[in-house]
Amino acid sequence: MFLTDPALRRIAADTNDVLPEHLWRHDTATLDALGDLARFLHKTALGFNDTTATLDKALTRVGGLAESARKGLAARADLHIAGYHQALTDALAARERHIVLGTMLVAAYRAWRNHRPALGEDRHLLLYPGDPSRGVATLRPKDPRTWWVVPDAEAASAFEIPYPDRVVGEVTETEQSWTPTAYIAPLHHRTPPGMAYPLPGCDDLTSACRSLLRWWHLRHSDAWRSRTPTQLTPAELAHLTS
Repeated sequence: MFLTDPALRRIAADTNDVLPEHLWRHDTATLDALGDLARFLHKTALGFNDTTATLDKALTRVGGLAESARKGLAARADLHIAGYHQALTDALAARERHIVLGTMLVAAYRAWRNHRPALGEDRHLLLYPGDPSRGVATLRPKDPRTWWVVPDAEAASAFEIPYPDRVVGEVTETEQSWTPTAYIAPLHHRTPPGMAYPLPGCDDLTSACRSLLRWWHLRHSDAWRSRTPTQLTPAELAHLTS
């Protein structure tokens, strides 16, 4: 699953760039401007992850004290919370540090990325731009204009399909749109006859990837009723391409 690291999740939320790891680490030994940016970014990412953990602990403590106070108020109609003010102060301080480091992280990443445009053949997309909670689709090149689409575990869970880390079809770039074709098959293996489902064209790459996952959600639901995409209602087709 992608984006379990807080720094990578924050970068994805702000820039829509999805990285499988701290790729800038490979540049930290470089003795030039790229290396300087990579070292600063690496230090900032580690600091951001530390302050994320600190903020989580502080908020957990505030939440625990607040829950104890609520129970005490219900039992005695009295309110006394030992340590609450300090816990709240610690949480606010951790929040401020988290905000500052988050801004620094994204700025440092953009600077490094401007000097490091190539990140490999595979592409990784947030299925909902700006929202890492709905998962990531990995696009692996099939030919110059077509990519296989592989959802991660978070995406499979969000769309309620039983295919994490497995090819769910392909998307092809045309002159005016992106055309998705849904099928389940291992990479580099022929699609089983009758098991490929051409779907309506989409305006952009991200919606074409979502269309594949939405088709498989429908395909495994009671609403499918053994229909092909051409037999769906206009509302269902509109939902697929949105």
